[in-house]
Amino acid sequence: MFETRSEVEQLLAVAETGRIVAAAQRLSISQPALTRAVAKLERRAGGALFERLPTGVRLTALGDVALERARRLLREFTETDEHIGETVDGRDGRFRVTAGPMWMQAVIAPAALRFQSVCPGVGLSLRTMPFSEGVRLLEGGASDLHCGGIDGGQPLPGYLRREPLLQLTAGIVARHDHPFHAARPTPEDLVHSPWLDCSSSAPTAAEESGPSLADVLEQLRVRTGERAGPVLRAGVTGFLLLAAGPWLSWLPLAFLARLPGLGIAPLALNFGRRRYRAGLVVRRSAEDLKPVRLFEEIVREIVLERPR
Repeated sequence: MFETRSEVEQLLAVAETGRIVAAAQRLSISQPALTRAVAKLERRAGGALFERLPTGVRLTALGDVALERARRLLREFTETDEHIGETVDGRDGRFRVTAGPMWMQAVIAPAALRFQSVCPGVGLSLRTMPFSEGVRLLEGGASDLHCGGIDGGQPLPGYLRREPLLQLTAGIVARHDHPFHAARPTPEDLVHSPWLDCSSSAPTAAEESGPSLADVLEQLRVRTGERAGPVLRAGVTGFLLLAAGPWLSWLPLAFLARLPGLGIAPLALNFGRRRYRAGLVVRRSAEDLKPVRLFEEIVREIVLERPR
């Protein structure tokens, strides 16, 4: 019956004042326009909503039903407006962030702690994944922000925004007391060592051809004629395994110091070192929300080590 909020407010005004003229004055519209609006509602309802009296109007039985529905709809409109306002302002809502494994540990986790202290009513959904998966979720509307390596070279749709924040160098790392820190390993030593991949999924073809552990292992295969192995894919759990076991891995070197207590250090090797752009990719529509803009700024402060 009701198609717009204004129609709800019109019926309520007439019912509460009991007079078309008074209701029109409250709504700041003309009396003929309100009379036509009431007549349209009655046609949709299939009967009279008001009895016409010498002194004004009075609700019919059908009008009483319509009035109850109108009051309920107005409460829903008001609650929806309040919820939308709270979401836009950062007092309520939820948004979704994905990130590469090292970014999740070194940047997103501390960013989430700082964000929650400012916006305690806003929920965060955090998932660890490589760039290709993060962008796929962004494109499908299932995520709002991805942080990490952004050098895949893929063109992005216009509704996504890519923002480089810094150049990172990644290299081969191991626990601080690994034997390869004392004796420089040869390619043969490296290819026969166990490797640990902190990614949560297999790399795509584009990621294998770019700066990645898969790229490093392929270069080892070219040099030695052998495939490295075994490779354990462990996700973020890999950081704990790396700190406790004999594995080698390939990680952004600048972020190692942000993993306190793990004792992971880069090997003194030029082999395997790669520079690449890192930063964030965000859905432009998500940046209409104050919490998303705030979270981005916190990420920038942490990545660029800017004091608050």
